[in-house]
Amino acid sequence: MSDTLDIYEKLGGKISQKEFSKLVDEKMEAMGGLCDERTAAMLVAHDLGVEGAAAIKIKDITLDKRNAEFVGKITGAFPPREFTRQDGTAGRVTNILVADETGEIRVVLWDDLADLIKTGDLKEGDVIRVKGYIKEGQQGLEVSIGRGGGLMKDDAKITVKDSMSKIKDLKAGLGNVSVKGVILSRQEPRTFTRKDGSTGSLASLMLGDDTGKIRVTVWDTKIAELDPFQPGESIELLHAYTRESFNGGVELQVGSRGIIRKAEKPVQYEEEVTKIGEIVPDQYYNVKGTVTGIDGVREFTTKDGKPGRLCGVHISDESGRIRVVFWGELANVAEALSVGDKIIVTDAQARVNMKQEIELSANWRSTVRKIE
Repeated sequence: MSDTLDIYEKLGGKISQKEFSKLVDEKMEAMGGLCDERTAAMLVAHDLGVEGAAAIKIKDITLDKRNAEFVGKITGAFPPREFTRQDGTAGRVTNILVADETGEIRVVLWDDLADLIKTGDLKEGDVIRVKGYIKEGQQGLEVSIGRGGGLMKDDAKITVKDSMSKIKDLKAGLGNVSVKGVILSRQEPRTFTRKDGSTGSLASLMLGDDTGKIRVTVWDTKIAELDPFQPGESIELLHAYTRESFNGGVELQVGSRGIIRKAEKPVQYEEEVTKIGEIVPDQYYNVKGTVTGIDGVREFTTKDGKPGRLCGVHISDESGRIRVVFWGELANVAEALSVGDKIIVTDAQARVNMKQEIELSANWRSTVRKIE
């Protein structure tokens, strides 16, 4: 009892020491050995209405504290993975993201605790009380629940700080980025071979919000989380990272630690468009108009022997008419259009063709979609 006397004294005589000790023993039994006596005493004190008996805010977690106890809401959960320990036994580990009104931190769960994510006993939105040791992780501080630690659900009301970034504010080299936006277009996944001979896969999409748009690359197993979503739907990307694109811009990457989920509310996005009659060569444009002609698909072979496809589509607005040449995968989308469809084409390059006419070229960086 001496180890927990300071916690008992915070109760101010609400119950006797004997009753307190009994509740602590019951709490330890209920936790199935996942916490020590002191942690159980803190949880009992919390149950009896002593708020903040030991808990701190996430923003106050620092490496020098070594251990931390805090209450937060699960904002993300990753599937457990299995591994083999040095002694040959099997283990399971997973990460969850826990947030309060002051910040967010990664929590590492091992074995039986990791299984709670798999079974659904712990899920996104649950409020939990965590006690664990603090360590430096790959993406900043994280809390690991080992011997002497513990985790249990809590009935506290937690208001999570909005950590979403606006697309216009993204810069290359950022980690742990979260954004929400509407899918403007997406490309089919493709596979590739890495230098070590292993096979990888990626899928690309364009995401927009009320401040701009950005290309997003989704890697490997995360593609399955993207599959249910189509252009026009709003999504949230959590714990992504940014890098510089080949043309000096910024791209968003979703790797193994990222999360893709449906946004609670639709995200508004509006393209700035140029009138067809104002287009000049060697610039990139967004144009909107009505399909007034389709040339059909033409197949060809590139200089390096690869097959290619293109489709010419004529669109018109009140200022003029222009031919848009769609290349590669976009040729398939263009082929499915019909005369009379209203469409918007983004990031198409204006150039002068062999007939000395200005036309637009829509390639991998461009998008096309129907509008009402």
